[in-house]
Amino acid sequence: MSNVKEKPIWKFTVNGRQNSSTQSVAEARGKSVIIDEPIQRGGTDEGPMPVEYVFMGLVGCTHVISNKLAKANGVKFTSMDIDIQVTMDSHGTRLINPIDVPFPSVTLDIKADYEGPREGAVKVTEVLRDYCAVSKMLQESGTVMIENWVLNGVEV
Repeated sequence: MSNVKEKPIWKFTVNGRQNSSTQSVAEARGKSVIIDEPIQRGGTDEGPMPVEYVFMGLVGCTHVISNKLAKANGVKFTSMDIDIQVTMDSHGTRLINPIDVPFPSVTLDIKADYEGPREGAVKVTEVLRDYCAVSKMLQESGTVMIENWVLNGVEV
């Protein structure tokens, strides 16, 4: 079995097409997703909204990067549940006026069980925001990111 050596800087593509005025299909690496608006916003509700996909990406990024950091700190996460609460300023998406920060605040409640030294798990909670690309993108746009961690039933 060979090890894959990842490049620090790399490119990827995502492609999409319009199905209707509210629905798109996007593809990456041969996988497709439907992006749609709720019925009350004129959509057919066949998929999450674009902004929901951003935060679904934050869930995945948080999980994957936390596990990489855990391994680097001698810890193994055995379970992780992530709940995200988003505050959105929809002045821009409703065409009321342009805005600088569409998501003023985002709170992640992360409950994880782990094996290994507690100090290793706590280290993950201290540095995750510096390594998760989706979190970093939101922070750099002006979003206040709050992470509430519970490790093995104990708040950090």
